[in-house]
Amino acid sequence: MKVSMLKFTLSYISFLVMAMGALAQNFAGFSTGNFTGVNAVFFNPANIADSRYRWDVNLASVNATLANDYATLKLKGLSSLINGDSLDAYLNRRVGKNANIMADFDVFGPSFMFNINSRNSFAITTRARSMVNIDKLPGTLLNALEDNNSPITYPTALNQDKFIISSNIWSEIGLSFGRVISNHKQHFFKGGITLKYLMGAGSGYFGLSNLKGTLDENFFEDKILRSTTGTISYGSAGLSNFDDFKLVANGSGIGADLGFVYEFRPGYESYNKADNSFRKDINKYKYKIELAVHDLGAIKYKNSKDHGTYVLNTALNPNGQDTLMLNRFEDISDFSDLSQALDAASPMITKTSSGGNSFTFSLPTSITASFDYNFNKGFFVNLGGMFAVNQGSTNARKTHTTHYIMVTPRYEGKSFGAYLPISYNNISGFNSGISLRGGPLFIGSGSILSSLISGKTKHVDMHMGLRFGILQKNKKVKGLPVAEAPKILDTDGDGINDEEDKCPTVAGIAKYNGCPIPDTDGDGINDEEDKCPTVAGIAKYNGCPIPDTDGDGINDEEDKCPTEAGIAKYNGCPIPDTDGDGINDEEDKCPDRAGTRENQGCPEIKKEVIEKINVAARNIFYATGSFKLMPKSYTSLDEVVALMKEDASLKLQVDGYTDAQGDEAKNQVLSENRANAVKEYLLQKGIDAGRINTFGHGEENPIADNNTAAGRAKNRRTELKVTNY
Repeated sequence: MKVSMLKFTLSYISFLVMAMGALAQNFAGFSTGNFTGVNAVFFNPANIADSRYRWDVNLASVNATLANDYATLKLKGLSSLINGDSLDAYLNRRVGKNANIMADFDVFGPSFMFNINSRNSFAITTRARSMVNIDKLPGTLLNALEDNNSPITYPTALNQDKFIISSNIWSEIGLSFGRVISNHKQHFFKGGITLKYLMGAGSGYFGLSNLKGTLDENFFEDKILRSTTGTISYGSAGLSNFDDFKLVANGSGIGADLGFVYEFRPGYESYNKADNSFRKDINKYKYKIELAVHDLGAIKYKNSKDHGTYVLNTALNPNGQDTLMLNRFEDISDFSDLSQALDAASPMITKTSSGGNSFTFSLPTSITASFDYNFNKGFFVNLGGMFAVNQGSTNARKTHTTHYIMVTPRYEGKSFGAYLPISYNNISGFNSGISLRGGPLFIGSGSILSSLISGKTKHVDMHMGLRFGILQKNKKVKGLPVAEAPKILDTDGDGINDEEDKCPTVAGIAKYNGCPIPDTDGDGINDEEDKCPTVAGIAKYNGCPIPDTDGDGINDEEDKCPTEAGIAKYNGCPIPDTDGDGINDEEDKCPDRAGTRENQGCPEIKKEVIEKINVAARNIFYATGSFKLMPKSYTSLDEVVALMKEDASLKLQVDGYTDAQGDEAKNQVLSENRANAVKEYLLQKGIDAGRINTFGHGEENPIADNNTAAGRAKNRRTELKVTNY
């Protein structure tokens, strides 16, 4: 079954592109060079300033590419298409994945550039462009509509935030101006701007957003939408019928490009002349940085008959079925058919706004940046990238480029150039190609090498052009007075005349341009004898500071442990560990007794001691509502006394708790008194008061439910914790 949208999409691309269209990295490789002439204005308008050409004319240049992330073209056996083989046999498609396609056909028409003087240049350009974007074409729907052998199983859910088809065909007349902004020694800065009058020949868009529902089949295997909703935006101007399309102005607008270039020129002395001009016949930078903004502006299309917004809701089927037959949209090949089909699908597809008789279509605004490095003479490498401003926007009335990054090694001279672009873009992925320039002709492709090596591709492109111009010459400065030969003087008598002597009054040597051997760090030891010329030191250590072998910040002459990192408190030695338990004395609470880190450096208390203390705590009892110890507590407390007398290092913490009955403040006082009652008993038994700490916690930290008698009894408790530090 050939269904509308697929047929419409394919015919749309075929019509607008006319051939395999073009991706954002226009003229891949060639655009990075210094011998692009007037064409440089399209890549960055600042580049026509300080151009290698006095004047340059472009006769015609074209760039074309088609890129997608849905289908991969197999190149092996592709020649069989001549014998009638179907192209489908050479395409591998992604099942169920959204499809993104971008196509662009770009023609630079007759254009002219002229250098007014060493700082100013201008250009007049013409250009014709067509661009198509297909963003997030639902893969499930596309697979289902391609043929009856689709791997899609039915029913299948549809959930798409947006799907956009957009296109624009327009031409431009541009006026460009480039100027050297600053030329200060090794720092060179220039800028440029292009103002463009835009003439729109035709534009069209179709947007489908918030698509939710189910793709299914009926008994006859017809594709249907079931329980499906969404929003459609649609419009066209000058593209209603592909067969009747004519390249006439249906819209107009103003656009602009803006660019800047910084060059680092370390050998500026040899480039700048006595009259403050500079040589224009050679490339002078070690590296340069470029930044440009392209395609600011929009085209306003008037007299648009088809422009508006629709709501899709299959529940509005007048037959009482919540379905929409997709065969309603068969045989759609242009915008006129699409408009009629949308209107005929009412009330399931209802027009909510007409949008008036005009609309504005945005240009494919982008930001480019690059870093170009000159290795030696004609050998360069360029790292560049592009950010597509409009990509990802939900607005259907725009086209966009793609994000990409590209590395281009190249060799170029005045008559010949070879470029090897290696790029990655977020639609077709990695690509590599070659571009060649010989005299006035250039030709190339940014993807031909990767396609031939891998035997497959998602990206097809080519560019070629014909232009010519007159190169700059090295003009000598005329009319300057001839200076008398200076008298040779050597004031300091070091054999180096004053004109070449950087220190004419102090005797020095030729190696240092007539200056003495320097002492950079000012330590009295000259740099040739100084092992540490940038750090002040002493003669004993050959001009270096007193060493710090262990790197602890204490020099070896003051460090009692020069090979072992320490601290100043211990004269450069580590913090001692008196008991040798691996815990230094400053962290060890028992520095003279070996212990464990878990017990703060003190010896571990025996488990049986801890257990006896815990048993004793559970057998401490008080008279009801009192802090008086009951006699049955004495046995357990005597056990505690025995343990503490047996080991004089033991210390005891007594924590008293009450239940939640009664006044909170009184409970707090009661808990403190009960803890102190335990302490008082132990004191009477001969335990030193300094070994006992008491705390009252009142109603805090219950261990059982205070709403039950059993729980309250558990909460009225005394806890004992034993430590040895």
